[in-house]
Amino acid sequence: MTDYIAEHGYLFLGSRLKRLAEQMQEDVSRVSDRAGLAIPPGKYPLLAILADHGPQSIGDLAHGLGLSQPATTRAIGKLVTSAFVQVDRSRADGRSRIASLTDLGARTIDRSRALVWPQVEAAVRQVVAPLSGSLLDQIDAIERAMADRSLAERAASLAAADLVPANDADVAGIVALMNRAYRGSGASSGWNTEAGYITGSRITEPLLRADIAEKPDASLLTWLDRSDGTLIGCVWLEPLGDGAWYLGSLTVDPQRQNGGFGHVLLASAEQWVRDHAGTRVRMTVVNIRGGLIAWYTRRGYVRTGETSPFPYGDDRFGTPQRDDLSFVVLEKDLASSPRPR
Repeated sequence: MTDYIAEHGYLFLGSRLKRLAEQMQEDVSRVSDRAGLAIPPGKYPLLAILADHGPQSIGDLAHGLGLSQPATTRAIGKLVTSAFVQVDRSRADGRSRIASLTDLGARTIDRSRALVWPQVEAAVRQVVAPLSGSLLDQIDAIERAMADRSLAERAASLAAADLVPANDADVAGIVALMNRAYRGSGASSGWNTEAGYITGSRITEPLLRADIAEKPDASLLTWLDRSDGTLIGCVWLEPLGDGAWYLGSLTVDPQRQNGGFGHVLLASAEQWVRDHAGTRVRMTVVNIRGGLIAWYTRRGYVRTGETSPFPYGDDRFGTPQRDDLSFVVLEKDLASSPRPR
């Protein structure tokens, strides 16, 4: 059957626009999910207006967003349930209810501005940039473009494009970042530090430069903050053949960990592999790192049953403090894993 709503042109325009809006909102939710942000679909404008303008009455929110007061009340109720918003009685007028962001809501908006909004805005611009003709022609073009490639998939590829191959001038910063994240202690360390069972440097500049020179097909990718160019993270991707890629040294600045950046960096690396015709991602993790293995498992990686020995006697990558270390192999099948839709 043909698209019944579309073929009736302006008659069912409202239904068609509503359908398109719901599709866009669902795509934005998928982008948020990849960043570890469980935002209810379509609720970003409410959170944003509270972040930008502070606590607001339900009536003022309805006016500012151009929504009915009952619809705004229902939307606020969902955000209260999600613990992003709290509602209190106005001190000036006990009949008025005032909505404000919770600490979780404020943190979520800050993370969204950094991790979600730039990719979503760029994806929408990509869809609408070629538009011309009548309103119906433009809607046709938007629907065709989103059917060909959803906003979520476009956003994923745009995020992957933020990964830039490192050059020689980047090596010192990457080495410092990796050593802080993997071997740091105290406030400067990451949540996945190995310092408790491996001491010394994780990597040195000569070793990293040697790896880059010896493996020209591999890519050491950096992720830079768009606002100031500081290094957020890095990841090593190396083709193994038959569609498989090795992912290693996934690193996020310890000061930005627990903020969803690891989710985004991993998803971006996987999309980068997809964009380079890869179908599987393999990695090795030290066997006793249960928390890290669980983190990857939640993101679709499974143990292959393979192991590899720990390089005892080779202290170039640190000195082990235990005699029971080895590596377990994890793998994710990108072909069977859901692509961003």
